[in-house]
Amino acid sequence: MDMISSPEIIDEIFRYDVPLQRYTSFRTGGAAEIFVEPRDTSELKKALQFCKDEDKKVFIIGKGTNLLVNDNGVKGVVIHLGGVDFKKIERNGRYVSSGAGVNLPQLIRKTALWGLGGLEVLVGIPGTVGGAVMMNAGGRYGDISDTISALTTITFDGKITNRSRKDVEFVYRECNLSNQVVVKVEFALKESRKEEILEKMSKIYKEKKEKQPLSTFSAGSIFKNTQHYKAAELIEKANLKGWKVGGAVVSEKHSNFIVNTGNATSTDILELINIIKETIKKKYNISLEQEIQIW
Repeated sequence: MDMISSPEIIDEIFRYDVPLQRYTSFRTGGAAEIFVEPRDTSELKKALQFCKDEDKKVFIIGKGTNLLVNDNGVKGVVIHLGGVDFKKIERNGRYVSSGAGVNLPQLIRKTALWGLGGLEVLVGIPGTVGGAVMMNAGGRYGDISDTISALTTITFDGKITNRSRKDVEFVYRECNLSNQVVVKVEFALKESRKEEILEKMSKIYKEKKEKQPLSTFSAGSIFKNTQHYKAAELIEKANLKGWKVGGAVVSEKHSNFIVNTGNATSTDILELINIIKETIKKKYNISLEQEIQIW
């Protein structure tokens, strides 16, 4: 590949043909044409300006826990907020600000030990804080948007905006922040007894562990629930539990999870996704919508 000239940061934070398997929980997929890991907001702005100048498509990756990368790779620029500036956690009373690159489980644990409640309902959800915000991650006990009080974003044009919670529209597993990068999030939490929060976390995690294949190579729920039916119920009713394509299998533990048993390709997983979609459409005339991103 021809190396591209750019600002002075290019030699330090730009890499080429970077395999993305290690950046996704499925452990599949091809390489990023260009991979950028800015250390701070200034470098992120420069990287985004480069993408604009070179007419390169932008992809933002966190822990890749809700993502399937094509086996042929990604043409464009994949930006990973792995720099130290994006991994800061700060407390001001009951308010906690977190960089978008912070691991969500780390933030949940830290706030619980501080005796601040609200995020414990998200225990068992992997990924980064930024990724969780973009998909409004959550479950039966609540969503991440329930505790957000403010956030900072950068548009793909490089404009930094500080927003209050009311300025952002959060709905089921998405929000209206497309073509923007979340860089920092502030949470308004409730002071509580540390022991009570940890006990609640333990209870929720135990429930999830019994019902979900948490320690496998998967990307969480593949499909969104419909208005009237849970995706897992439809998949199980259609007798698709345990269905295999190559090294990809519909989990026996939770039918809305697809697991890489060790040698799956993204093509295997995508074929299995399409089989599920087509089967549910044919049997029940219901169109399942993907919850995971596919690049």
